[in-house]
Amino acid sequence: HPFYAKTPQHGSSNIHRLPKFQVELAPTGPNQRSQLLERQVSIITLHGKLFLAITKNPGIGQESYKTTEINLYVLPGDQAATKVATLQLGITGRFALNCVDNMIVVHHQNSKTSMLFDICWNSAGGTESSNILSLTTARTPAHKIPNFNLKTEGVITVFRPILQPMSISPFVWNEKQCELYSSTWVVFQPGIIIDAKQGLLWELKLSVSKLSMHMVCSKPSLIKLLLHRRNYRNTIFSTLRSLILTQSTPLSVLGDIFDILNSVIDDVLITQEEMREEVFCPLLNKEELDPSYKVSVITEYIRSLRLHKLRISYYYYEIIIQILLRCNALFKLHQLVQFQVLGDSAPLACLLLSLDKSYEPAFMLGIDMLKRLNDTSGIIEALLRKRDVTAAIKYATSYDKEDALDAHKFLQAAADSGDNALFYSTYRFFTARNERLRKNPDFTPEDGVEEFVVLYQSLFCA
Repeated sequence: HPFYAKTPQHGSSNIHRLPKFQVELAPTGPNQRSQLLERQVSIITLHGKLFLAITKNPGIGQESYKTTEINLYVLPGDQAATKVATLQLGITGRFALNCVDNMIVVHHQNSKTSMLFDICWNSAGGTESSNILSLTTARTPAHKIPNFNLKTEGVITVFRPILQPMSISPFVWNEKQCELYSSTWVVFQPGIIIDAKQGLLWELKLSVSKLSMHMVCSKPSLIKLLLHRRNYRNTIFSTLRSLILTQSTPLSVLGDIFDILNSVIDDVLITQEEMREEVFCPLLNKEELDPSYKVSVITEYIRSLRLHKLRISYYYYEIIIQILLRCNALFKLHQLVQFQVLGDSAPLACLLLSLDKSYEPAFMLGIDMLKRLNDTSGIIEALLRKRDVTAAIKYATSYDKEDALDAHKFLQAAADSGDNALFYSTYRFFTARNERLRKNPDFTPEDGVEEFVVLYQSLFCA
């Protein structure tokens, strides 16, 4: 019977005896009993789940057509273990197993190589590679790893190495290169290797950047693979910068990557601020990038944010407008807004309203957007800033908002316009409102319009 120890809770530890379960063993010869040896069993943790890894060698008489495989059994707390996956090694011999950065590393002594498996990643392919795995004598603190749901019910999944077998990077000690994959190696989980003969203890490390360089797969699949690693951020940022710099990466590919990064709701993997600082800012200042391509990339990122119902940072609208202003192509912004490529939002509407001097139609684009957002007060404020007082009053009246208008704000806008006729009509509008609401046309001290009363009298009552 296996045992399962729970983390201490409420001041006590809980140890549970698990039900027995059958382990697949290789067939043996006549009158021989199948045995499960200690060196065939490893207990590993992947993506927050506990697994039992059983190395299954070919049985007697099967060596010519069968290879070694590793069966993974998930240990679901106090329930019986269940076989969920098989790692096909493709060779036979003596093996040892480590678990590094949510990746299973299988060492093969005869060929002096190691194989990498990722049970949360299903894309195939790879080339010969080196320096992806390395040994270090220093221990580093653990980092938070993104939480991924691993489906372990039902079907048993078969996995093959994500890359061709590779060797661990050479390790030099006291100016002498150490022998690797020695028969005196003793392996402990998750990534400890001890060589008793040489008197060395190593920790196995995975180079995420070099891993990404050697993977042969689609870029979205590569991003999924990288997201399972601890230190994925810098490698993902450099990958994105490289893809955008080529200007040949289809927008659909970039869109798939953005969707992957934005699809995790409970734990934001890469924030909009990080994307801005690490990807977009460094690239937008590069003159060799076509402005149209820059706009298309950012528009695709905004599309992904909208798809996943994430609030879009004001920066992304602002940078699109800046790019189009530099190349005198604000008509493209008109198209992006008109065809709803850029979604309606108050920040974008305010940006459009501020562009009326550079591109006159932008003001009406902003007004129309505020109408779709049902932002009546925003429209009135925008018309007042443009000193279109009459239009602001008419709009407020059409929505029965005239009783709530601030007389001081309207009279100030009318006075600032320098149009005496406009000031007169505005003043008379509010005195008529006073008459209707208070039965008296005069303003009260609470209205705060004494200066405009004096101005009205000096202009029209002298």
